[in-house]
Amino acid sequence: MPKQRQIKWKLIIRWAGTLLSVLLLVYLMLSAGLDEIIQSLEKLSFGTIVAIIGLIFLSRIATFLRWHVLLQIDKDKVNWRDSLRLTFAGLFAANFLPSTVGGDVVRLAGAMRIGMSGSLAAASLIVDRLIGMAGMVFALPFGITPLIAILKSEQSPLPGLLQNMVVILSLKRFWSKLKTAIQKMIHALSFWFRHPKYVIYAFFFTFIHMLSIFLIIHILIVDMGESLSFWKIAGLWSVTYFITLIPISINGIGLQELSITSIFQVFGGLSHATSLSIALICRALWIIGSLPGAFFVSSILSGETYSRITNKQHEDLE
Repeated sequence: MPKQRQIKWKLIIRWAGTLLSVLLLVYLMLSAGLDEIIQSLEKLSFGTIVAIIGLIFLSRIATFLRWHVLLQIDKDKVNWRDSLRLTFAGLFAANFLPSTVGGDVVRLAGAMRIGMSGSLAAASLIVDRLIGMAGMVFALPFGITPLIAILKSEQSPLPGLLQNMVVILSLKRFWSKLKTAIQKMIHALSFWFRHPKYVIYAFFFTFIHMLSIFLIIHILIVDMGESLSFWKIAGLWSVTYFITLIPISINGIGLQELSITSIFQVFGGLSHATSLSIALICRALWIIGSLPGAFFVSSILSGETYSRITNKQHEDLE
């Protein structure tokens, strides 16, 4: 019973956090002025739209390849078609089925239905996530530095004593979280240490994924008539990434948009309308990038994927 109550409370907190974040996002949209947001969006050229859609699919392919190479440690190699379908099914579930089915749950269920060991599938998903987080850690210093500088400056919206407290607490929590994450990563990676090339490949693909996201933000900012250095974009985005990991919102809905809008406006110097427009466009891109998964998620959840593979194996044996 206590465990069930704890799970219920976590779900209630996530739903409440999602609702509050969405309401605050709506408030930001109204306060920024819908006309200004529309004007920012109208600045985007057709070439920009094509480029950012192309980059989001490059990002999705990179995340697929990151997980796929981690799965190759098993003696029975996973077919790239299977890991591709499972990756996009997971992305689709995370965007369209957030209340009942998580993306990793779909990937785990699908992996087990194609005959993969449950322990290997679960471990690979953990390592996949940790490598994604570790990649963002490399970009984090480029975002933490301007945050600390502005918090300490005279232009900071926080009073002096509060500024120092925020800086100290932020750094303390950051290093504590980073230490815990590194320990977990070392433990999870122990299964892959005997084949380090797969980990190196996974890091390579996570950097491709990150580069795609940073280029999307850079292109959007330039097309909207503003400027921000590439490395500062990388740093500030990594900060929003870790904020979105706080488990108070379902799939980061609302929380991601709020953090992007606030951080890029306050610490990046972008206008309110531009920051908010970027946040909304990013959410739309995540949805567009996950749409291919609609063709696979229902078959995985119903068990149809397993049936088809089993039938094909019987046909091959005959």
